[in-house]
Amino acid sequence: MSKKRNSGDQDFEGTITSDDVLGKDVIDPDGAFLGIIEKLHIDPRTLEIVGITIDKGFLKKGLFIGRGYIQKITKFAVFLSIRPAYDVKGMAVFDTQGKKVGTVREVILVGQQNRIRSLIVQSRILRKHFIVPRDFIDTISRSVFLTCDKDVLERMQLELKA
Repeated sequence: MSKKRNSGDQDFEGTITSDDVLGKDVIDPDGAFLGIIEKLHIDPRTLEIVGITIDKGFLKKGLFIGRGYIQKITKFAVFLSIRPAYDVKGMAVFDTQGKKVGTVREVILVGQQNRIRSLIVQSRILRKHFIVPRDFIDTISRSVFLTCDKDVLERMQLELKA
């Protein structure tokens, strides 16, 4: 039996309700679990979905994902079209020679966008940290790979301090 509006002019079969979405998993394009949907944001003027807030777990700050980054909503999960930039935090960072530079301690974004401005990388040795601008990042997958050697980063950090 299909449900109909009070006016009786529209069939709701195949629609998804807030009950279907809230509490469901959020999955990034690589298939990684990001958290569960905590809130559904709706524009009060247009009545369109603006985005979702993800609960990433105990003691972790929630994350807002805009509608433009949502690829697909099903009754079982929400699938994103992008990987959130914050996900880079904790990844190992390697230079062009394959030497480990350190681990990403912080991600600096461009405003409220999902674009990395720079990374703060904590070195294992001497507890140094490096500021790595976006231009020095080659690829990000399971690790971060740079377009330069560790020596170039160290020289650049000295120039920033001077």
